[in-house]
Amino acid sequence: MIKSKLFSMSKLAAVPLYRQVIREVTTAVDAGEWNADESLPSENDLAHRFGVSQGTVRKALDVLVLEGVLYRRQGVGTFVSDASDFLARAMFMPLSGYGGEKPKIEMLGCVRIHAGEQLADILGLRRGAALWQVRRLLWVAGAVIGLEEMFLPEANFPDLEMRRIRELRGNLRELCWRDFGMRLKDGEVRYRAVPAASTEARLLQVEVHEPLLQLVRLARDFDGKPQVWSVAWFRSEQLAFQAPPEQA
Repeated sequence: MIKSKLFSMSKLAAVPLYRQVIREVTTAVDAGEWNADESLPSENDLAHRFGVSQGTVRKALDVLVLEGVLYRRQGVGTFVSDASDFLARAMFMPLSGYGGEKPKIEMLGCVRIHAGEQLADILGLRRGAALWQVRRLLWVAGAVIGLEEMFLPEANFPDLEMRRIRELRGNLRELCWRDFGMRLKDGEVRYRAVPAASTEARLLQVEVHEPLLQLVRLARDFDGKPQVWSVAWFRSEQLAFQAPPEQA
């Protein structure tokens, strides 16, 4: 088994060895050989498995850490990142700074729409391309606190089912990985204050033009192609949004 692996990698001369290692590691992760938060074998063991130097393995793992597939714990090892839900892991804190609570998720729906100029530009599509719009509410202490809308190309995610989205509580990152074999990495989260438009005001039970905290994120696949655009709005008059901690 290992001999055939060494032979196949040595023949792919046009592809840098560290890129071949990246491909093999991501394939193993997607196949479930190593699960979320499970440690990988040592760099020496991986180097022996793939028939490359330890330096080549380290370079490949460095890339995968930067891309969010893996994470490191100093002095412990390299682990598989999970496909966790950014907002579901966030905390909503009283303005006093004490306590805090994670939100509960309520799915509102999944509908097919057509991309306007802005969404088409963000997702690299032609104007009018078919999109899925997934909408959910976030609740804290029995009150609605946030609304999120997510958009993804229908062509890349055909036959998206609301039943399946509900099962995963709207975690599209996990759905894309489990059901479509596509790993995503979130880009930078951007924050700004915006006035509530009519749709946000109705769903968040606030007045039109009331100030809201808006979060926007663009998730890309590991080829750098945009796949999921997310926009979220939060009430902030009583609770403060605290982003989930990064894995240490």
